[in-house]
Amino acid sequence: MKHVIGAYCTLTILMLNLFLCIAVLTVSGDVAVAREYKAAVVAELENSNFNPMVVESCRQEAQMRGYTLTVENCIYDEYDDICTAEVILEYKYQIPLLGISRTKVTKGIAR
Repeated sequence: MKHVIGAYCTLTILMLNLFLCIAVLTVSGDVAVAREYKAAVVAELENSNFNPMVVESCRQEAQMRGYTLTVENCIYDEYDDICTAEVILEYKYQIPLLGISRTKVTKGIAR
């Protein structure tokens, strides 16, 4: 009887570890997708020369994906010769099994 209880406890702990590993890998994949999307938005803004219609299109697409996208113009010189924008992407970071739910931010510069 002692071995049966020990086997079930071991099996339960292994299953819990398996579910935790799957949850961590899933959230890691979600973070990678959010960062790749931010990089794609930066590239699209740079290729369109900061076209306002493209910026709005990117915001709408980010909202459809569950992100919040903010594009802020940056001024680096007094003559406004350099066109740059800061891209801020907010995404959800959730591990339901551990009760973790946060909003994370990733930033990039489009030049």
